[in-house]
Parts: sequence; structure tokens; C-alpha cells
Amino acid sequence: MSTSSSEQFALVAPEFFVRDVDASVAFYVDTLGFTLLRADAGADGRRTFAVVVRGAAEFMLAHEAFLGTATCEALPYPRAAGVDIRLMVDDVDAEYARISAAGARIVLPVKDQPYGLRDFIVADPDGFRIRFAQRIA
Repeated sequence: MSTSSSEQFALVAPEFFVRDVDASVAFYVDTLGFTLLRADAGADGRRTFAVVVRGAAEFMLAHEAFLGTATCEALPYPRAAGVDIRLMVDDVDAEYARISAAGARIVLPVKDQPYGLRDFIVADPDGFRIRFAQRIA
């Protein structure tokens, strides 16, 4: 897949620098229910960059080599430290059941929060945290 001139760009799209773009795409598509919008591959055929979408949410997945350092492990802090990306959904309990059954690493189980949301947090293969949430009625 490649970018076309008619491709729309999301207002906000976090870019995650990951060890294995193919593995990350598989996780986001197969486990979290995203759709692959775009993928670029290197000479070896492995993906080096991808864009996945779910509703209005758009995430970019780039190989860690694009960080400008040899590896992300050289950074002075853990990958994704201190950041959660919230994704609002219609049925957080159904998402929790489906994602848990798929074997994803649940960081925070689903529960009602004092800030008016019912949510849970899942970590992707590189430790990036996605918070699925629904307003409490």
C-alpha cells in the first residue's frame, strides 16, 4: 500500500517507534480491531512504516531505526513511559472481553473511574498503552 494524493490525514496521529512493524500491525489489526490504511516496506520486504485506523483514531507505526538512534533501548527512558492513548468506544465491556480473550497484556482491568469513564488499559508488544473507554451513563 502507498499514500495516495486523496489520502486524508488525521488531526492527531501518535507515531509509535517499534521494534517490529509487522508484529505491531498484526497486534493492532488482529487484536485491537484496527484496519491497515497504509504500509511501506524496505528492500527485504518487511514493513518499515504503517498507518492503522479505527474510526477517527489513526496511529502511525514506524520502525525504531527512524528515531535517529541505533535502537530505542539506547534512550534514557523506557519506550512509551508515562503516556496512555485513549480510544473511546461504544461498548467497553465487549472490547475488554474480546481483547482479553485474544491474549493481550491487560495493564489495568476494566472498571468505573471517578472521572466519569469505564475503562481499561492494554499494552502493545512494545509497551505502548492504549486506554479503551466509554462514558458512564
